[in-house]
Amino acid sequence: MKENKPCLLLLNDIHISKDNIPAFQANWQEAMGICRERDIREVVVGGDLFFSRAAQTLDVLLAVRDMLVSAADHDIHVTLAEGNHDKVNQESLRGYCHVFDRHPNVTVVDEYLTLCRPEWKFALHVMSYFPEDGSFAERLGRLAAEALSGEPEHFLYIHEGINGALAQPSEKELPARIFSPFDKVFVGHYHNRTVIPGTGIEYIGSSRQHNFGEDEEKGYTVLYTDGTYEFVKNRVNMRYRVMDMPAERAGLHLMDELREMEADGRYKVKVRVHAPAAAMKSVDKAALLEAGAAKVELVADDEQLPEAVSSSLFEKFDSRRIRETYEDFCREKQIEDVSMGLKYLSRIENRSCGN
Repeated sequence: MKENKPCLLLLNDIHISKDNIPAFQANWQEAMGICRERDIREVVVGGDLFFSRAAQTLDVLLAVRDMLVSAADHDIHVTLAEGNHDKVNQESLRGYCHVFDRHPNVTVVDEYLTLCRPEWKFALHVMSYFPEDGSFAERLGRLAAEALSGEPEHFLYIHEGINGALAQPSEKELPARIFSPFDKVFVGHYHNRTVIPGTGIEYIGSSRQHNFGEDEEKGYTVLYTDGTYEFVKNRVNMRYRVMDMPAERAGLHLMDELREMEADGRYKVKVRVHAPAAAMKSVDKAALLEAGAAKVELVADDEQLPEAVSSSLFEKFDSRRIRETYEDFCREKQIEDVSMGLKYLSRIENRSCGN
């Protein structure tokens, strides 16, 4: 029996621009490190290597050139499929990645190509981006007619919008049913990881977070020779975290937590403080920003349904929550001896209502 080994690394939506070259370099070096550790010799970039559709600066082009040279130095072959950000004309066969198609260790996908090795139990079909409401479906049909026959299993790696991946679908999105001939479909384009229910279609997530609207599950997908695969989380790039807090908890304890994350150097944090409109003035936005928050948003909670308000009040004035709120208050006011107040709260807890 042949040993099951890692053989391919997939990553997409890298989005290099003149403003994020150090983050891009850290992202790529982490991918190369995974390849070296696991003896992976094939990397596939599944679209949106670039950010700007309009033009690329010299610094960006040189950073990509250095990225490809670093792969060659470690005997790693790179396949570049183009995403919508990599093209000026979305229906064109050639985009920015084609500038590098003569590098000896690089293959750039014009329309589609197939990667397969004798020791793999699958074939990976890689497609570049074409518009969902344009020629993509026709090109996919041509790929299926030419390449899908018998064994091995057939995997597809694309950069498209597919219906069912987002909570708010777009009219342009492709129907999931057109991918039924494939055993597995890996997808870039939408940055968060998700599986379309009832299908073999999986958005594998961008290689790193780009803003606060994305979750933290970013990184790389490693395929094994038997067709199984593994998600490897990005651990080197800046992460974007959103913290939702009620106004009563947006004090010293939260500021200490923000300072710790700022000192760690790996998080940008947006704090959303929830409070009734009348209490908004009590929130010290400047102090939260000084403590390390990148953004602070105030969210008015006045429009809750009556049932929700009732439940919230019950929870707030349950004795356990009173103790927690009192302890938070003491921390914020730097009161060291909280025992006296807790004794009184204990007496309240032991009394029945109505006495």
